[in-house]
Amino acid sequence: MTHKHKILLINPNATKYVTERMAVAVREELGADWYVEEMTNEGAPDIITDDAGLKLATDLMVQAFENGRDPLDGVIVAAFGDPALQELRANLPVPVVGIAECGMLEAAEHGNFAIVAPTPNLFDAITGLASSYGVGDKLSALLTTKTDAYVLMSQPDALVETLRGMIDEAVARGDVDAVVIGGGPLADAAKALAASNPPCPIVGPVPAAARRIRKLILGEDA
Repeated sequence: MTHKHKILLINPNATKYVTERMAVAVREELGADWYVEEMTNEGAPDIITDDAGLKLATDLMVQAFENGRDPLDGVIVAAFGDPALQELRANLPVPVVGIAECGMLEAAEHGNFAIVAPTPNLFDAITGLASSYGVGDKLSALLTTKTDAYVLMSQPDALVETLRGMIDEAVARGDVDAVVIGGGPLADAAKALAASNPPCPIVGPVPAAARRIRKLILGEDA
């Protein structure tokens, strides 16, 4: 009997529906030979929109792993601020990846990239992450939505159209070779945009994380 690799997908936000949708995206990418367990960060904000929410999510995740976990082959931290990524990476004996990390690294393979995200109060943190991952020099632009993140997330069609306009705006700059859709809750929107003949490669960070953790676990070049 073939061993099924077991991945834990952690949603650092507290919204269970978002966890389920991101897990679907990971399962679609990895296929039937992989088992994806879901974990929602109870007590965290429904959507992480600022540094205070990022810190709370990080603290709760570190606490959740203090007593260890069932055997796993890898962990995906599925919020775009990559909360607790470094802490979990230091404390767990398996590969741990963050969706911001994976989305940025994959986009940087195309050249310069932009990030479109509904969380302007996290832009300093996101810029810091790009630098720490070694791709700060390739981050050409960070674009944000004008509508409140909570409102936009409740309107899937409007969200896709808003992001589509931001992608066009990013590409019009002339220095953008790929666009990262900056948010775990945007997984379905990212998939729709990537499939709709976009003007440049669209990187959904959740499937990008699935691809990277598969390479790490199987010992392929990552």
